[in-house]
Amino acid sequence: MDIKMLDKIKQIDIECGCTCRYVRSDTEHFRPHYHNYYEIFVVLKGDVCHVINSKEQNLIPGQLLFIRDFDVHDYKSATGDYFEFINLAFTKDNLEDLFTYLGERFPSGELLSAKYPPSVILPEREREKIFYSMTELGGGSDDKATIKIKLRALLMNIFMQYFFNYSESKTEIPLWLEMTYEKMKKPSNFIQGIDRLYQICPKSREHLCRSLKKYYNTSPSALVNDMRLEYCVNLLIASNLTVTEICYECGFENLSWFYKVFTNKFGLTPAEYRKRHNVN
Repeated sequence: MDIKMLDKIKQIDIECGCTCRYVRSDTEHFRPHYHNYYEIFVVLKGDVCHVINSKEQNLIPGQLLFIRDFDVHDYKSATGDYFEFINLAFTKDNLEDLFTYLGERFPSGELLSAKYPPSVILPEREREKIFYSMTELGGGSDDKATIKIKLRALLMNIFMQYFFNYSESKTEIPLWLEMTYEKMKKPSNFIQGIDRLYQICPKSREHLCRSLKKYYNTSPSALVNDMRLEYCVNLLIASNLTVTEICYECGFENLSWFYKVFTNKFGLTPAEYRKRHNVN
């Protein structure tokens, strides 16, 4: 197999430490390659067949991947239709400095040694934010120092938000389950409760229950309650709604049950929690 090595000298603006590239194609298909720098790319539209370390992966819109310097990869349309992605290539020193700053508790070793590129599914709103942040780095500015600062800020945001709790074993989570989980994070979904979870999930209820237990160590009801309670905390801190109003706003139908699950999780009643955070 003919494998090409892409060199940072030709592929990256060394002064600012990065290059951003937007791709829209139905035919783009490079020969397998690796490079002496790192990449992050996000699928924007279409389905992509990603050949990575001799394995084929089907990528979907919203999927973000961290490509290391030893990964041998290639990509093409999975369906023959157009696909779009945005690619950020950056020098190794930028990431090494970030990992040094983040310290020993950050899973940099696992991220750099995992068999396949670490990957997450971005909700649509976060995908848009990452897209615009990346395009700012490729805007043709002559201020290389500013671009480098923005690059490091973006890398900090991506790795802290999406990979802080990374574990290679979590990459085994089925894509359908990840997508179901991400969709349920929307208030419009978890407020509706378990029935909405079953509607969103493409698998049977029994299969969903088994998978949630295996991969997230939770149940459908616990998952929905946890999402509602996190939303409730935000409302307690950031709004002037009464506790009763918040109870029903979050999807709980029984006030006494709401008090019970909230106190069990946080060790305080909703009113006590609000008072502790100095919100009237």
